[in-house]
Amino acid sequence: MHVRTVTAPTLYEVESESEAGKWYSVYANGTGSKCSCKGYLSHKHCKHLEAVHASLRETAGAIEPEEDHIPNVSNLVVSTPPHYAKWVNVIHGKESIVYQGLLAMAHERGLQELGAKFISVTPDLALAYAWAKFQDGRQFWECSDATPTNVKAQVKAHYPRMALTRAKARVLRDALNIGMVSMEELMEE
Repeated sequence: MHVRTVTAPTLYEVESESEAGKWYSVYANGTGSKCSCKGYLSHKHCKHLEAVHASLRETAGAIEPEEDHIPNVSNLVVSTPPHYAKWVNVIHGKESIVYQGLLAMAHERGLQELGAKFISVTPDLALAYAWAKFQDGRQFWECSDATPTNVKAQVKAHYPRMALTRAKARVLRDALNIGMVSMEELMEE
């Protein structure tokens, strides 16, 4: 099973053993971890998490993997693909990801449909929801808001559209199991 670091030290990808070319996103920040596979969604545990934890133990030099409960870690490979790092920014010491990166990763993982609609728009508040559907049948929904005061000055007059973008970013973060906030959800860049 191959593991590659996407955005060190929190986001990793683990190659599927059963489907060639398929990778699962694993978020592991030291205090918690999640995987985008169906097994994790139903059991809150999977072999992809175990592979990342084994890789982290090996690279940190802490302990050797316990091969009796971690499948196929003998061929574990860790690499850092630079194409994901370009979508991650650090603001005030915290990582955030840009919408463009979320969309690119979603397409790589079989995004079939992404949409957003307004729930309501008033002079002070825009509410929107978004949905994402993937080739493997997974579906996600999320909502977001925007106000003239919680967007950057350049988009203040167009704050309702920011609610749509934020909702799409949030649904993609859920679908990709990415725990960091998107740049579009912040007021600064």
